[in-house]
Amino acid sequence: MSGTLAPSSPALPLCTPATARRGSGLPRVREAVEPVVRERIGVAGGHGFYPAPHRYALYLTPRRADALRVAVTVRLLGLAETLALVPLDGPGSPAYESLRRSYEATRRHYAGPLAVPALCDRWTGRVVSNHTPDILRDLHGRFGPGESAECGACALRPAALGAQTDRLEAAWDFAGAVPGTGPLDALAARLRHAPYVLGERLTAADVDAWSALVALGALPETGGAPHRALATHPGRGVLTAWTRGLADRPAFKEALAEGYGVG
Repeated sequence: MSGTLAPSSPALPLCTPATARRGSGLPRVREAVEPVVRERIGVAGGHGFYPAPHRYALYLTPRRADALRVAVTVRLLGLAETLALVPLDGPGSPAYESLRRSYEATRRHYAGPLAVPALCDRWTGRVVSNHTPDILRDLHGRFGPGESAECGACALRPAALGAQTDRLEAAWDFAGAVPGTGPLDALAARLRHAPYVLGERLTAADVDAWSALVALGALPETGGAPHRALATHPGRGVLTAWTRGLADRPAFKEALAEGYGVG
């Protein structure tokens, strides 16, 4: 896919332990629901998962709001050369088979659906986490902020705004991207008086709201008509103008160009 970040270390498939590849002859465990994996990136270098350049890969399904917010965050934090973003194609593709092996290494004989976004450790071949809020917090708290051309050392989750950021994040439905009128009402009211969701600076709350609005069809070029919740909203003009403004900024524009826009 044009513009997709290429892994800086050896190409896919990722490293998977030999025992996970061979198996033991036992049947795979077939599960109807996606597994929840919620390990965290730590700070100690002597054990576990710790931040290291090129160690991790992020698997994302294009054209999903949760993937879009991850792709934008990686760019804003200046982590494009540290983490590989891997678009997940259909079954049988190298990326899909690599992620499947990572799930098998994480849950022995697992043969269920592959949940994404998924942060995978290339050294052990395991899935670290597929819980998007945890992944985003670790990108900022453990890897970043790095120096990005767009905003330098960009702190997207300042401590003073942490509670507000978490509360606003919970208001959006990134899976279905249909939030109802409440979050849209509150967002439009905020943007009538400030350039960003939480005031005068760009934060994670802007990335979240922007990704949700793109999923609702605020940008015609992503394909599809606006969702009724947005199309009939009295603040649609404010919301779409703000979405368009951020879409012209490099990190947001590049994520859309990479195919993570939702339509």
